[in-house]
Amino acid sequence: MFTPHDQAAAASAGAAALPDKQIVASGSGSNTVLYTVPAGRKFVGWCSNESWNNGSYWISLELDGIGVRHYNGFSAAITQYWDGPDSVVLTLLAGTIVKIGNGGTAYVFGVESDA
Repeated sequence: MFTPHDQAAAASAGAAALPDKQIVASGSGSNTVLYTVPAGRKFVGWCSNESWNNGSYWISLELDGIGVRHYNGFSAAITQYWDGPDSVVLTLLAGTIVKIGNGGTAYVFGVESDA
């Protein structure tokens, strides 16, 4: 446990935490970058494409030139007829890029905080 003296020393050494930041982004069009996790930060939240359409749209999560398709149910298009995947909370680390895969409108919603 830090004493008040230790906390002051840590803050003066540049170790002060940045406040959490709410992230909300949307966009459309293939390969559009929606969000990039900044250095020293992490993101916890949801990333999804508005349209499930039997799996024809996705979000691309990319790091170091490698992308993976992410299908997710959190979106503006959820209705009582939703047949897509359940929503999952993602944890993305610094440098991860969230892009729209092959089209449609996509969303990012979550909290960015110190890693």
